[in-house]
Parts: sequence; structure tokens; C-alpha cells
Amino acid sequence: MNSCQPHEHLSSTPSIVLLAWLSLSSLAAATGNAVMLWLFYKHASLRTISNRFLASLSIADLLVGLVVGPTWIVIEFWIQPPVLSSLFYFEEILWVHTTAATTFNTCCVSIDRFIAIRFPFRYQVSVTKKRCYTVIFLVWLFSLILPFSMFLIDYEPMINYFESMIFLAFIISVIPLLVVSFSYVRIFKSAKKQFKRILAGENPTVNHDSFKARTIQNLKAIKTIGLVLGACIITWMPNLVLLLVECYYVLENNWARICSLTFVVWPWVGTVAFTSSAINPFIYYLRNQEFREAFRRTFRWLPRKCTGESTPQTGLKPSRRQILRNVVRSGDAANKETEL
Repeated sequence: MNSCQPHEHLSSTPSIVLLAWLSLSSLAAATGNAVMLWLFYKHASLRTISNRFLASLSIADLLVGLVVGPTWIVIEFWIQPPVLSSLFYFEEILWVHTTAATTFNTCCVSIDRFIAIRFPFRYQVSVTKKRCYTVIFLVWLFSLILPFSMFLIDYEPMINYFESMIFLAFIISVIPLLVVSFSYVRIFKSAKKQFKRILAGENPTVNHDSFKARTIQNLKAIKTIGLVLGACIITWMPNLVLLLVECYYVLENNWARICSLTFVVWPWVGTVAFTSSAINPFIYYLRNQEFREAFRRTFRWLPRKCTGESTPQTGLKPSRRQILRNVVRSGDAANKETEL
């Protein structure tokens, strides 16, 4: 297994492509998430309970750009260590930790939105700053401890290694994504039903602007985190698929194919996975109006695009989007979660 031939490694052209891709992805992840965290720190209006979970996810993505990406470049494209060597284990530890931190934080964000929409009147009582910090601490503690469980397993025979990796991938990928997907299905159904009632004015229990604003903003937040979740699924699920394929070839005792997957296919799969850390901050900026406004206030020297608020009055009948925007503004003060 450790004596893979040179032709089983990536050739020069794919290596250059992946090296450039991962370098740009790491730079974008480090820059984008650093800006997001700086805005979170700089503006008190952004330091809500929900955004604290987003900040924790941004920290995980920032570590990918600053630590995991460069380390992956050095180990995977320059050193290329043999399977089951010390550097190979180190690379696997980084992969498990990164996946766990990303998926668990995404799961926390979705559960937070689930509580906010399904139980809006109990949200501030149930989701407090103390509980928020406790959950974030446990997420990071578990994501740091989980990779080192690999050392408790005897990797002789070799099938034990792949079985343990599939088990870890199931815990850190499949279970959180199933929980998140189930939560968002329930959230979408509830929010869509409530949203239609607000527009039609058919629900007598939601007759004040603050509750309307909360529901409308939560609906937009669902779409934002849904995009984050979709990006996470698309970029991380190939890891699990590749592990399943490798386990099959281990059962078939086809070590030549395993070497080819490990040294040729795995670099592509890993590079795609780490790209999610560069995508997330752009999703936040494009979908979150508060972050966009905070970005403009912080970086005033950047050119601004004309927004709907700066459009001159024309006397035309306002669109539904403008009406909803006014509703959100009128209830904005009541829709803020606990601030620092």
C-alpha cells in the first residue's frame, strides 16, 4: 500500500491547476471571513444571538484559509507523504476537524433559526447568550477531540482505517446534514405559510409590525442559510462518496485502485471541499442587508451602487418588495436579538 508508483500521483498540469485553485480559495476564505468577523466585532448591531453562531462558522472557515489550506498545499502537492505516515495522519486530522467544525456550526445556525421561527415568543427566553456560548464551546471542543479518536484504532488490517474514516464521516457529515435538512423542511413550510397569511392579512394573531418584521426577516435568513447549507452539501459530500468507494476496493483487496484514488482523486475532492469556506462569506454579504450596510459604513472608500433606498420618488405605486421593506423597518427595533 505504501509503495505506490510515481505514475499514481498527479501529473504536473493538474497539480498546477489544483495548486492555483486552492491558493485562491484559501486567500478568499481568509480575506472574506476576516472581514465578516471584523464587521461582527466592530458593529454592535450585528452581535445578535443568530450572528454569534454565524461568527463561529466564520472562525472555522477562517482557519481553513489561514491554516488548513496552506498546510494542505505543502503536504499534498510538495511532500506527498505515503499512506499511513505521520504527515498522512496529520492531514486526516485536519480534514476531520475542519469538516466537524463546519457542519456542527452550520447545524447550530439551522437549529437557532428553527427555534426563532417555530417558537418566536419563546426565542429570547430559550436562546440566551450563556446557552449560545455553551453550545459554541461544546461544538469546538468536540470537533477538536473527535480527530484524535483515530489514534485509538489499530489499523492492522487496513480495512480498520477505512471503516473508522467512514464512521467519522457519518458522524460529522451525514448526521448533521440530515438534522439540518429536516429542520429546514419544517422551517420552510411554517415560514411560507405564515408569510402568505401576512401578505393576505388573513391571520388576526399577527397584526402588529414587529411580528411581521420578524417573520419576513426570518424568511430571508432561511434562504441565506439554505444557500450556505447547499454549498456545504455540494462541496463536502464527495468526501464521503470517495471514502465509500475506497472501502469497497479495500474489501476487494485492490490496492492499486486505492493508491490511484488516494493520490489522484483525493486532491480534487479535498480542494472542492475547502472551497466552501471561501463561498460562505460572499453568501452572507449578498443576502444579509445588515452586513452590507455595515460593510459600506466600515469601508467608505469603496464605490457604492445605487440601492432601492436611494431611488427618487416617481409617484408610482410601490412594489410589494418596497412594502415589505417598510414593514421590516417599522418593526426593526423589536426584531433584534440580545445584544452585547
